[in-house]
Order: sequence, then structure tokens, then C-alpha cells
Amino acid sequence: MNFFLRTAVFIIFSGFFSAFSFAQVNVSLAVSPQKIGKDGYATLKIVVENADNIQQIKPPSLENFMIMSGPNQETGVVSVNGQVSRYVSMSFVIKPKKTGRFNINAAELKIAGKLYKTNTSSIVVDNSSGSGNGLPGYSLAPTDPFVDNRNQFDDYIFRKNDNVADKVNRNMILRLEVDKTSCYVGEPVVATYKLYTRLKSESKLAENPSFNGFSVVDLTQPDATEYTREKLNGREYNVYTIRKAQLYPLQPGDIELESAELENNIQFIKEEFANKRNAPTDLFDAFDASVIPPDAVINQKVNLKSKPVTISVKPLPEKNKPASFAGAVGKFDMEAALQKSSFPANEPGKLVVKISGSGNLQLVTAPVLSWPQGTDAFDPVFSEDINKATVPVSGSKTFEYNFSVDKEGNYSLPPVEFSYFDPAGGVYKTILSKELNFTVTTATAPAQDPVLQSAGSQPVTGINKIFHNRWWIIVFVAFAAVSGITIWLLKEKKNLDSQKNKIPEVENDARLNEIAETAVVNQRNPLEKTETCLYQDDCNNFYSLLNNELKEFLAHKFAVSPHDITTGNIATLMDKKNISNDTALQMQQLLEQVEWRLYTPFERNDQMHSMYQQAQDIIQLINTYHIRHL
Repeated sequence: MNFFLRTAVFIIFSGFFSAFSFAQVNVSLAVSPQKIGKDGYATLKIVVENADNIQQIKPPSLENFMIMSGPNQETGVVSVNGQVSRYVSMSFVIKPKKTGRFNINAAELKIAGKLYKTNTSSIVVDNSSGSGNGLPGYSLAPTDPFVDNRNQFDDYIFRKNDNVADKVNRNMILRLEVDKTSCYVGEPVVATYKLYTRLKSESKLAENPSFNGFSVVDLTQPDATEYTREKLNGREYNVYTIRKAQLYPLQPGDIELESAELENNIQFIKEEFANKRNAPTDLFDAFDASVIPPDAVINQKVNLKSKPVTISVKPLPEKNKPASFAGAVGKFDMEAALQKSSFPANEPGKLVVKISGSGNLQLVTAPVLSWPQGTDAFDPVFSEDINKATVPVSGSKTFEYNFSVDKEGNYSLPPVEFSYFDPAGGVYKTILSKELNFTVTTATAPAQDPVLQSAGSQPVTGINKIFHNRWWIIVFVAFAAVSGITIWLLKEKKNLDSQKNKIPEVENDARLNEIAETAVVNQRNPLEKTETCLYQDDCNNFYSLLNNELKEFLAHKFAVSPHDITTGNIATLMDKKNISNDTALQMQQLLEQVEWRLYTPFERNDQMHSMYQQAQDIIQLINTYHIRHL
């Protein structure tokens, strides 16, 4: 699964629940339906129950499918017979790339430091044109329309000559209601499944409504204790919302929203008992098992189904469709700006494009840009601030493009273009940013020593001046070390001259000079600029400096150009110099980590000190090897 998906899923799960636990943690995975046509849609759903600290989740590979929607999140707390459970679910609407039988591996989760695995599943894709369902089923908590005795009906009383089926049909109805029956592709339809009831029942959803062909955003989670009062055909009912969702059509045509099915356990009380109780005003009292004989209650199991509704989805017009149109439907605005209009050649630039408004925002993709010649651009990363409780979905989606330019000069980025279709007016609209200009300057100059900066304007004298300028100490120690080595080598030279098999003077002098030069080089800090940046309050260039100085150090060691130092060839260069594979691997991994953080938008400061120390340790290891440039 690609990086964006893994990242998008981790960010969503890691933000949930930090409260106390209710029950045992359970994880599960479901695919619904498990058989679809080649043009159909299915939903993969991962459910976590009663988890406090979800640290990481790794969904299964979906390489054989296209992700049409998701990750979509859903949370809730359900109380059934006094047992409370919480859940977090994450779902993806997927479409197959080819036919066949595909195994869906287990999802892996890390919860409170412990690893969990869900069950596996499978899906069959055949050559039929059937679409399949859009979402898996879920349970609905028991419903009781008589929590408040002021809302009481007397239809629960079963009188002589009553017919159970007729009584249920008259007093319990499951309906599907939509806000429109015709729309454009990408224009939302609000579908609401409602239970109208005047009876006491315990209900659960036996068949979930099918949302094939739609990207789904659920608006409500069923709550067994909340209901409204509405009139239908002149009669008043308690009304429960079984499910409410906004549906974004993915393709044109007549698409049927299929039935939902409720399984109900209905209870009636016989008329003779109700008469003895003088028509009780509290239905809970009437069904109190401590005062009612078993033969006074009639239990009836009834399945209710809603009637399907067909949505006529119109295709987006081909006429006047802009080349930059990528499926956005709604009303949007766009802002585009460079993070900096001027930056050094050894630092990355960043372009931020923010698209805000309302519509199928969750399906909006990054605008395609025309970069100036000589610019290396990376795939954009995105963040979103979306309110899925509004219709249509509203909020913003921000895309960040990191790029680099090696040569100095003035550059111009053509206007960013974003197009969308406005269903209200039935027309396409295009937004253009201003032309964005930026300047690339010479590489960053060395910064002042942070210790000197912290000293400010306070006077530093005597011994304090020495300690406030640690590089004086380093230079002094280096000079002393080199002097000591030189004196020792001169003594060794005299001893060797007195021996019979002595080394020729010219060769010995060259060896002395080489060792002395190596000692001086090794005493310098090759990461001087990086260290200076590390101790500043705002070190935005840390990874850029570390990357450059590491490559300069290696280039000097191996007598090559810094441009020739890459993660791909560093092992080869070290092997030629007889440096151990372990050291080469450490350096390769370090360079990969530095380059990764150089172009990612996430918080990076927490790793600066450890990566700097790691770089110094590897440099010391390399310095233990004597490398002769041939």
C-alpha cells in the first residue's frame, strides 16, 4: 500500500480515544460483499473495539484494487443490556483492477504497545456487470420508543380480533428518504433510513443498505435512546434514524439504493391484563416481569424492509470541460503561495496549495503543475481539515510540493490552475493563481557559533573567554596533538636511521607528512555548520546542512565529487577502501534517513540530536581507517 494511504490511516487512528477502557480489546476485518462484478464496488472495514491507545495500524495490501473512497472513519459507544462497548472503524470503498479470487490479508495494529492481527478475508470478482454492495452491515442497539411515558401510544395492547401482521404493518414502517432523486456525478445525495414505530420492540439491522457506485460519508451513528416525533399519513410516530449518509455518485446512470432490513422482536400485552391494570400509563410497568404472568405477553418476530429508491445520475458535460479538470464537484476557492520567495541552492523550496470550499472535497486530488526547467519536484503530500457533518462536505485540503534547484538564478512558476464543476449552475469554473517568482541564491554561509550568540552583550574575560569559545580549546588540543605526534615521529625517525634496514628518507618524510595531515583533519569537526544550526532556537536548515556536510566529508575521504556521493554507491566506494560492510551500511542508512526527512513536511526536530550524534559516531569509525588516495 502506498505511503499516503499508510500515512493517512495512521494519522486518523492515532487521534482516537485516550479515556479508560470498558472491556476487552477486539479487532476484526470484513469485506462486503464478498462477490462483485468487474465494475462493482466493495467495502473493506477494519473495526477496533474497546481500545484506549491505538498507536499504529497497517491495513492489508490492496494492490489489486483501486481505492475509490477512504479511509472513512466512524466511532461510537453502544450500550446493550447494561454492557457498554466502544468501537472505532475505518473503511475503504474499493474497485477491482481485474477479475479473479483475491485473498485479503490481516490488518496489523499496535494498541497500547501490544501487537494485534485481524482475521483474513477474500473477495471474488467475476465478469458480470453487477456492482455489489457498498458497505457491510452493523448491529443496531435495542430500541424502545417508550422511554418517556408522555410519548406513550396504546398500540402495544393486543385486543380481541386483532391480527398480529396487520397490527405490525400499521404501526411499524421502515422508510428510505432522499433529498433528491436526480443529480450529477460527484453531487451528493442525502439518504436517510428511518423506523416509524408505535410499538415496543428490540431491533437489529439484518441487511445493510447497499451504496454501490457511491463514495459514502456517514452522517449519524444509530442511537437507541434518541428519536423524534413525526406524522405519517395523518398518524404520529416515534421516529428512529437507522442510518443517514451523504452519497457521492462515482459514475452516471440509474443507480438503485437498495432496501435496508430490520429484524424486530415485538412485544404486545393482552387486553385483559391491560384492563385489569386500568390501562397502565407506564409501558415499562406493564411489561415488568415481576408483576406480569408470562402468558400475558405476546412476542412476535417481524422483519421489515424499506422500498428501494432509484437515483438518476447525470454525466458531467463534455462541452467546455477544462484540461485541468480532475473530478472536483462543488464550490471551491484556491490559494497558492511559496513558503519562501528566496532561498539558497542547498535548501529545498516549498509550494503550498490550499483548496477550500464544499463538495466532494474528500476526492479532490493535487493540481498538476508546470515546473520551471532545472527544478526537481517531489510528489505532493496533503493534509485536510474536513467537516463531514455538513452537506456537502466542507473544509479545506492543503497540498505541499517540495522541490529543489541546483543552479542560482531567478525562476518563474506558471500560475497554478484548478478547475471544478458547479452543479448549481451546471458549468465548469477555473481558478488561476498569480505567477509565482522565486530566487535561488548561493549556498548558506556558515552561521555564528551558538555559544557566542548566547553570550549576547555580556563581557567575557579571562578564563571564561576560553570556555565560552570551545573552538579555541579544540584548536589548541589539535595543535598540541599534532606537535606531540610530530616529535614522536622525529624520534622514531632517528631510531630507524640507526638501524641497518632503515626506510629511505624521502619515503619516511612523506609518511610523516601524511600522518600529520590526517591527524589535523581528524581533529576538525566536519559537521561544524550542522552543529551550529543544531543549537539555534530555529534550525530549519539542519537536515540540509547535515546532508551537505556528510557528503563533503565523504567526498574528501574518497577523493570524489560530492555529487558522486549517493546512497546507491556509498557501499561500493567504502568497499574499495577496505572499510567494513557494517560501517558502510550504517552510513548508507543514515544518508537515507537524512534525505527522507529533508523532503517530508512532518515535525523533524525530535530526531536532530540523535541523528547528529549518529553521524559523528560513523565519522569517527571511518577516521579509524587509513585511506590512501591512489
